[in-house]
Amino acid sequence: MMNMKSALIPLCLLASIVILSGCIGGVGGGGVTPGTNGIIIKEFGFDYSPIYSGESTGLTLTLQNVGGEKAILKEIEVFGIDTGTPASSTAGTLTWGYGSGDSFILTGIDQELLPPDPTTGFEGEEYFQEWVPESPTGIKSPTTYDFQTRIKYLYTTTFTGKITVVDDAYLRSLPTDQREALIKVGGVQDASVTGGPLALTAASGRNFILRTGEGGTARSIKFKIANVGSGYPYKDPWSNDNLHIVTVTGEEGINCSVGTTDADIKLSRGKTGVISCEFTPPVQGTFSNKIDKMFSVTLSYGYYVDSSASITVNPVIE
Repeated sequence: MMNMKSALIPLCLLASIVILSGCIGGVGGGGVTPGTNGIIIKEFGFDYSPIYSGESTGLTLTLQNVGGEKAILKEIEVFGIDTGTPASSTAGTLTWGYGSGDSFILTGIDQELLPPDPTTGFEGEEYFQEWVPESPTGIKSPTTYDFQTRIKYLYTTTFTGKITVVDDAYLRSLPTDQREALIKVGGVQDASVTGGPLALTAASGRNFILRTGEGGTARSIKFKIANVGSGYPYKDPWSNDNLHIVTVTGEEGINCSVGTTDADIKLSRGKTGVISCEFTPPVQGTFSNKIDKMFSVTLSYGYYVDSSASITVNPVIE
């Protein structure tokens, strides 16, 4: 059997500072790009089918990073069928064999796969794996086998936005159309999020319009996490207790921590979750008219995707 690894081919804030609550949308925090996927299973299949009992054929796996961040490939597993080395298989058994030194479970891979580069047009890096399994002997009638594969990798999603904190006197001094536009934004501006299997959007917040002496007190901003990929997240290391858990880190003036540690959020059925972070606006009078505050929120997680491939084995007629 042949084992061929790794190929590199190659958070509505106008933010103002009166406190109005509202959902983010429109001109402000609604303009984020949804996630897509991180690593995809580009190919998982056999060289050909059907084959005959006792015959070998190639099984190929091709992975590719199609998201916006680098991925760390951790584990590849092929399962769903009885396996053993050819030496452990005996005539008349229905065990699939594979070559000495090879395995259908590959751990500790730790292969970095870079994302696509939109500036050059280069695609995301790929990873190849090939097995040459030997079909069971003793097949008496055409039999179809379903091979399953699970791919585990580490990924991040980063939301970047701007909170515009304004003095109420400055707000009143603006022409009506500009003032209404600022109030309508009501939250995060210039929002963007890196592509990946988890999407992050600003779900609700407060306008940060500061009156005399206000500011210096933390205010909550909520974000919605949505699993838009073809698999499910987990917290590394892999365990049943860590399924669907995502770690959240706030940076550049926004705090998403619980005490001194980053927050772990468990997504409902692995699909959706809401996190609450805190932003502390500067005290009114410490800046002139308005001030922009940039921030970012990062999700760190493991992610797994599955696929399957079928092959039919025919008996040998003697």
